[in-house]
Amino acid sequence: MKRAAAAGLCAALLCGMCAPAYAADAAKPAQTTTTAQTEVKAPVKLTFDTLEKTVREGNVSIRSYQQTVESAEKTDVSDQYINKYFNLSQQIDAYDRQISELKKSRDGITDTELLKSINAQINVLQAQRESLYRQYNDLDDDEDDAKDEQKKTVDSTRRQMQNNADTICMSAENNYISLASMQYSLAQTERSLQQLDRTIAQTKKQVALGIATRNTLSGLQSQRELLAAQQKSAQTSADSLRNTLAIQCGYPTGTEITIEALPGVTNEQLAAVDYEKDLASALENSYSIWSAGDSVRKASDDYENDVTNNLHAYEAAKIQRDATEESVKSSFRKLYKTMQEKVTAMTAAQGDLTQAQKTFAVSELQYKRGMISRLKYEEAQDTYMTAQETAENARTDLLTAYNNYEWATRGVMSSAN
Repeated sequence: MKRAAAAGLCAALLCGMCAPAYAADAAKPAQTTTTAQTEVKAPVKLTFDTLEKTVREGNVSIRSYQQTVESAEKTDVSDQYINKYFNLSQQIDAYDRQISELKKSRDGITDTELLKSINAQINVLQAQRESLYRQYNDLDDDEDDAKDEQKKTVDSTRRQMQNNADTICMSAENNYISLASMQYSLAQTERSLQQLDRTIAQTKKQVALGIATRNTLSGLQSQRELLAAQQKSAQTSADSLRNTLAIQCGYPTGTEITIEALPGVTNEQLAAVDYEKDLASALENSYSIWSAGDSVRKASDDYENDVTNNLHAYEAAKIQRDATEESVKSSFRKLYKTMQEKVTAMTAAQGDLTQAQKTFAVSELQYKRGMISRLKYEEAQDTYMTAQETAENARTDLLTAYNNYEWATRGVMSSAN
């Protein structure tokens, strides 16, 4: 039965090999680009809440990862065993024919030495035929083992590609946050330049009237030049980061993108943080722990299947797995601590901002009524603006820390974390 099945499988294989070339071409989908890098003329608007979805759908590398997984899933190890079944069946049949012909050739032979030689040839052929037959019978088990190993390969590939995709998404979100922070800083710098321009213009008039010195004016102009240079450098960095983010989303280099304001971390989100529960999720979802555990499995299988007789490799793999788990725990603990520190800093910054706002409101009213000098008013204004910047930076830092913590619970930790 098995021999007949092998013959049938082989026939099917041969028929497939003889199919016209145009038939194979017709089965292939039309050639399409594997990227989302189509020409984009209008600016692309991105939002933080939908960024991960955008990256997963458009990122070139992630789409390539998906194809890698699909290719692994479509691999059928049975194909190679069809050929093995067929080849062994053909060889066994050939031995059977040779043995049969040699047995027939003995009829009528009376020469003892010749009969002894023929019988010796028959014995050799029968031994070789039995060896092939044992291989033939072992193919079922070998094929089952190969299918099991293929399934493990698919699972490993899928897990690795998923981790790679998650890492890209996390990187894109952190780049989005950094870009928003840069844009805020650039806006603050632009306001400072405008304020300096007004001060310089006023100082020039004062110099003309002899109220201010040229050294004072030169100092202000040097300050403006330095601030303008810093603004230019920061703008270059922001443009580079904007381009990186566009590419991560699958858009062509140079695509103009705009981003919406960053969301804040709500009290509800912070209240939902449960360290022990989140740590359990991080350990369960961690790719690095899974990968170390997979290495233990491979080392164990190799030792049990006599692929290697090195028991130390298995023990070393277990030690590495335990070390990886401890490393993940330590990293997660740092992420949690950092987030708590950012919550404290955010609370303090908000308190300072509230107080600075009240102080500035009073100073503004006093200045309008002529109760304080312009210098006192500007000092209160500077304090208020500084408090605004500090609060905004604290809000951004908290979002970054919270986002990294959330990704860690999903099993993704960057080396920076």
